[in-house]
Amino acid sequence: MEEMEKIVAPGGRFEVRVAAWEARNSQWVYVPSLFDTHTQAVIFAFTNPHWSMDQATWRSDATVHFVLRKFPGDHLPATLELLVNCANQTAAVGAGTEHRLAEIEQALEAAFEKNPSAS
Repeated sequence: MEEMEKIVAPGGRFEVRVAAWEARNSQWVYVPSLFDTHTQAVIFAFTNPHWSMDQATWRSDATVHFVLRKFPGDHLPATLELLVNCANQTAAVGAGTEHRLAEIEQALEAAFEKNPSAS
């Protein structure tokens, strides 16, 4: 994966770093991570590189809202929203319970219905 974009928080302390890889012919996955520019530490990175960022919007100096999907997309809903508090190192999926960042990938997985059947 190659880092291709940085989206810096208004206060400059935190940034979203985006790396991309080609999953299929011309189908790209944009994997986000969170970085603390003061400590030079990665505060969150997905262990599974199939998580893709559709959008990242800083809501404050330390809070970022993500719209995420997961390749190959065999789940419902198609996208999930994630609100991350970088200062506290916590996040919530949608309007759900707040989790430590170390637990958030599991919480995102739990929010999906896998292999939905056609109705």
